[in-house]
Amino acid sequence: MNSYISIKSYVKCGKVYIDFFDFTGPVKDPDYIDGALELSVNGVNLIDKSMYDYIDDLWSYLAEGLSIVSKGQAFKTYFPDQPIEVNLVPDKNTILVSVNCDAEVKVSVNKDDFLIAMAEHAKKFFEHLKLIVPSSDKSSELSISYLNDILMKRH
Repeated sequence: MNSYISIKSYVKCGKVYIDFFDFTGPVKDPDYIDGALELSVNGVNLIDKSMYDYIDDLWSYLAEGLSIVSKGQAFKTYFPDQPIEVNLVPDKNTILVSVNCDAEVKVSVNKDDFLIAMAEHAKKFFEHLKLIVPSSDKSSELSISYLNDILMKRH
């Protein structure tokens, strides 16, 4: 079963969203980087730009969560500054991904497909973050270490 997973990260500049990987800076406040994540799995939109938040913190939470889930444990977190709940519940070969923002949206996805897609995107995110916000180096390295553990196990 091949899963279709679409992940996009953005920086929010005023009312405009710029693809994170096209953004070269400068960042107004390196401690609070406004941005958005778009995540859809098998045609189900789980997270969209209306749920913008601090994108670097959100990816940090998710990187740690992916590590926990890769070890077979469930993970739950909230967006850094919004009451949006993200749940990742692993089963044998699948993960139930649910996002609760006004209403719950959930989808079951192949575990390896999801972990690899998310970890690869997140690793790329943190590598780019280190370029545009050099002060994020230490926290980015911690997240990258979580992601490398996942990618080494799955490839």
